[in-house]
Amino acid sequence: MGTKDRFFYRLLACLIGWLPLDVWTQEADYTTWAKMKVEYKVRKRLDVSTGLEWRTKNNLSMTDRWGLDVEAKYDLLPCLKIGTGYEIHYRNRGEEGWKFRHRYHMDGTVSGQWLRWKFSLRERFQHTFNSEEKEFRLRSRLKMTYDIARCKLEPYVSVEMYNGLGKNEHFDIKRMRYRGGVSFPLAESWEAEAFYCRQWEADARKNIFGVECIYKF
Repeated sequence: MGTKDRFFYRLLACLIGWLPLDVWTQEADYTTWAKMKVEYKVRKRLDVSTGLEWRTKNNLSMTDRWGLDVEAKYDLLPCLKIGTGYEIHYRNRGEEGWKFRHRYHMDGTVSGQWLRWKFSLRERFQHTFNSEEKEFRLRSRLKMTYDIARCKLEPYVSVEMYNGLGKNEHFDIKRMRYRGGVSFPLAESWEAEAFYCRQWEADARKNIFGVECIYKF
């Protein structure tokens, strides 16, 4: 293992060590996320995609939701990408039954590279709603990826913060996500990603194990 590789893993260990203690110590639900995504390059700077997602809850014992999304991303500048998208969720609400929920978002991502390190900061506004409630959030995500020399695996770590924008929420932190994973090619035009995410909310914790497959053409 090279010096730069060792540095990446040491940094990852430090990031994990900086997490608030209650993120790890409180009881958490074990869940899974699985997603299949198709991405099409319309033009040199414009990509469109659609994806189908399945999530579980209650220690993997039942389906939490199905989700379908469409998204468009445009490279405004070499270091700046903007995007917008729409999602529909079909959620298992327990005794209330299955219900639909809608969401749209708009975001901007600034990215850069130093040696074999890639950095990005994404700011996303999202509005989630159904017939009974609505939710406004600003999601701020910092992501670091390391391109290992002569290796197809690309590990990454990210931290994402959800701030409340609704009435009387005062920009309070509503959710945190601490995520680590690895992306890799499967075959021609196919990519995959496997990850672990620890999610914090004031009244809930989640251990999320996920996989995502992407077909690009």
